[in-house]
This record gives sequence, structure tokens and C-alpha cells, in this order.
Amino acid sequence: MRLQRPLYTRKPVRQIRLRVITEDLPDGAWVDVTDLQLQPGEAATGVTVNPREAGTTAGRTQYRNGVAHDGMEIVALANIDRATPARLEVRSARGHTRIGSYRFGELNGTPAYADARTHRASHGHGRPPVVTARSDLYLRTKLNNRAHLRLTWEDREP
Repeated sequence: MRLQRPLYTRKPVRQIRLRVITEDLPDGAWVDVTDLQLQPGEAATGVTVNPREAGTTAGRTQYRNGVAHDGMEIVALANIDRATPARLEVRSARGHTRIGSYRFGELNGTPAYADARTHRASHGHGRPPVVTARSDLYLRTKLNNRAHLRLTWEDREP
């Protein structure tokens, strides 16, 4: 579960204290806070909303763009009715690059791609991503530096 709450202050923040309060927690159960992201500014980036609220248009090509760094988990909102192969493009990556289970190998800043629909790739080996039905796409990254990513897929109707 991901919780997101904006925090507005009038002065610079020196310290933040987090208190988790639970209600109706069954005996023997516990709550783990495993990740906390704080960032400056008005708008939160990296927001993961409910796919039903985001929605997609059937039959159209979907694009998701972003910048990734090492160890980041990419979540691409999909909520499509049928599984569909995706195209993964990487730009500005230098050094060893792995996105999801696809290993691009050593890149030197030149664009690279892996396309599950056409079974083609410009670099590396592995399985290009497939967006599963009624689910978002999760990809873990292994990068030496930051890289720009673009995911593309076509919605499929039942």
C-alpha cells in the first residue's frame, strides 16, 4: 500500500517525525513502514494512483516516460483488459543497464530498445516487458547512472 500526503510549511523543515496509528489491527498483526520519500516542491512526482481512477482508452497506443536511477522500481499504470507486449526504450544510459528482466549490457549514451511485440532489440538479451491483464507493470532497475525511459504498448480490447 502506498500513502501520499502533502505537507505544507512556511519555514524550512529541520526535522520530521512520523507516527503511524492503526485501528482495528488483529492480534498478532503488525505494520512495517519500509519506504519513505520526501521531496521539496508543490507537486508530488512518482505518484501511483489507482488504475481505475487513471483510466486508459481502449485501442490506443499508451506511452509512459520517466527518468530512472539505480535500484528504482518503475510502476507503469495500465489496467488493460488483455495482456499486451510492450516496447522499452532507454536513452542517455551509460554503463551496465538492466530494466526489469531485460539486460541491455554496457551502453554508452546511445538510444537502445527492446520490443516484445516484434521480438527485436538493439542491444542485450532477456525478456522485454509484457503488461499483464488488469495489472500495472513493475520493473526494477540496475543502472550505473540515470537514464530516460519510455514504455509503449497498445491497449487490447476483450
